[in-house]
Amino acid sequence: MVEALSPNDPRQVGPYRLDGRLGEGGMGQVFLAVSPSGRQVAVKLIKRELASTPRFRERFAREVEAARRVGGFHTAQVVDADPEAESPWLATEFIPGPTLQELVTGQGPLAPDAVLRLGAGLAEGLAAIHACGLIHRDLKPGNVILAPDGPRIIDFGIAHAPEATAMTHTGSVIGTYAYMSPEQIRTPARVTPATDVFSLGSVLAFAATGRGPFDASTVPGILHRVTAEPPELTGLDPAGPLHAVVTFCLAKDAAERPSAPNLLHRLSVTADAATTPAPAKPVGRRNLLIGSVGAAALAAVPAYLLWPDSGPDSTSGPKSPDAKGGPEKSPKPKPSPTRDATRPVLQLKGHTGEILCLAFSPDGRTVATGSFDHTVRLWDAAAGRLITTYEGHTDEVLAVAYSPDGRTLYTGGYEKTLRRWDVRSGAAKGVLQTYTGEFDDVNCLAFSPDGKTLAVGVGSEVRLVNPATGKSRARLTGHSGSMNGVAFSPDGTTLASVASDVKEGTIRLWNARTGRLTKTLTADGEKKNYSEVRFSRDGTTLIANGPGVRLFDLATGRVTRTLKDGHDYVNSSAYAPDRSGTGGVIAGAGGFVEMEGVDTVGRTVTLWDMSTGKTLTTLVGGPPKTELTASIGAVAFGPDGKTVAGVLNPTDSDDGEPTVQLWKLA
Repeated sequence: MVEALSPNDPRQVGPYRLDGRLGEGGMGQVFLAVSPSGRQVAVKLIKRELASTPRFRERFAREVEAARRVGGFHTAQVVDADPEAESPWLATEFIPGPTLQELVTGQGPLAPDAVLRLGAGLAEGLAAIHACGLIHRDLKPGNVILAPDGPRIIDFGIAHAPEATAMTHTGSVIGTYAYMSPEQIRTPARVTPATDVFSLGSVLAFAATGRGPFDASTVPGILHRVTAEPPELTGLDPAGPLHAVVTFCLAKDAAERPSAPNLLHRLSVTADAATTPAPAKPVGRRNLLIGSVGAAALAAVPAYLLWPDSGPDSTSGPKSPDAKGGPEKSPKPKPSPTRDATRPVLQLKGHTGEILCLAFSPDGRTVATGSFDHTVRLWDAAAGRLITTYEGHTDEVLAVAYSPDGRTLYTGGYEKTLRRWDVRSGAAKGVLQTYTGEFDDVNCLAFSPDGKTLAVGVGSEVRLVNPATGKSRARLTGHSGSMNGVAFSPDGTTLASVASDVKEGTIRLWNARTGRLTKTLTADGEKKNYSEVRFSRDGTTLIANGPGVRLFDLATGRVTRTLKDGHDYVNSSAYAPDRSGTGGVIAGAGGFVEMEGVDTVGRTVTLWDMSTGKTLTTLVGGPPKTELTASIGAVAFGPDGKTVAGVLNPTDSDDGEPTVQLWKLA
């Protein structure tokens, strides 16, 4: 995508007039430019501060030479350069087309056959690069341009010859972590062509699944996964050729990986067997590939990626003629068994004590949990894999909350501290605040929509805290028991709170700016003890769980509906809005129920239609039991509303370990 030049961008580099911005990386900026004769080129302008570092110009000159040696068929051909300019620059042929990163991020994973064809093109490019005695060292989705005639590998900013000195390598790990090889992480100065093959395997996995096989939310997590864990290839058919190729490339031992020419031969044979020339009307997974963005997006997708796959509605190679001379009909696919959506698809295990709280990240990719074992754990929500464990709390962790941008995790508990953690690096950012009152446990947390205020339930008060400094700008008092739950309205103007008020039993609404109490809510005059509150997306309804789930009309303060199931008390609830924002789905879970013949009620999550009050389905945690030996605690919806997480805590350590159950809704 070409962006307009900013006021601070140059308008001319060498003889080339700059027309727009193509991107920016660690070494500099890339511009779309026009030569004096009207030819479009891509100009990379190196940052001045880099050009002033020792021996950088020597390194840049080597990049220019590297690209020239490989040639233009596999890379963007160099047309001009000036390593001696005040800000060195390089002009290359402009290749129209999206990067692989842009295509997959915007339109979804590619079909398996398209990935095989992509892999053959990239393997051919790597073979040419390696034949010149070079190693690219930074092959990643953002460095692959999908040109109409095949993929091009770009950005030789860190390419080097094996005999090159260590001046650009020692003491630095160059490249993109998620696509590095194990040896590149451990000894970056001693890489071989096999490191590019490993990166190619990761790139193909990304193209097929939309995620890297070693993705994690922190750099330490990525490095550990690359060097010590098998790749995550969920989404690839284990019996398919693509899975075999990717696994072959991702061998931890460089000596066990194929060479680029060997890989090219294997991919070419496999791709030829799976494809035929593009028909006039593309079929199969083309709709999945190009999405619903119309002809404009289609024009940017290379034709070789639009060839049909071997799905049931496409051709998958030449058909032998039948007795009448017509094409042989493809056999009808066998129906796949229907998945039982009431059973969890993943179980996250690792805590050694009861799990007391959980939360989804704003993008839904990770789940954070806090436990009786004094730890906070971060999990991959798609793969069910533990990413990292945060240690530092000295007592039970009662509350976790992501900042709205997803970069920081805030936690609190019985040790009376508010802590924060850097989600990307995995580093502890320290204790933000320590509370000194006798009962000042940190029981619950909630962020305002703009991320500028963190509501902290401390003892029987709510503190409105600056999340950057930990300082309170208001203390909301009036509850007589420990805080159970807090929530901001969608517009951020109102805060709701509930506590274990045996005598009061009310829900309190506060002006989130001033901290002034504006209203109290009770269910038909009854004082009930509620454990959590949350707002509907349109802000007109408050959802409170306790003795059933009650829906309060905030305009009148009255209960409009009470949702009940077999639980006497609903410990936790979650809300996923529908498209209108006025309705949606409510999930509720509770503890034990003394009912004759009941074998799963203590381990279930009930889903209700908020508009009608009808039960939609019941999700069951763990295998059926004849005794109530575990119960569902906290529940949460993922941000897409299609994933439900529920904490399953056993009542006896001999009956299993605490787990987070993940259900996928249809």
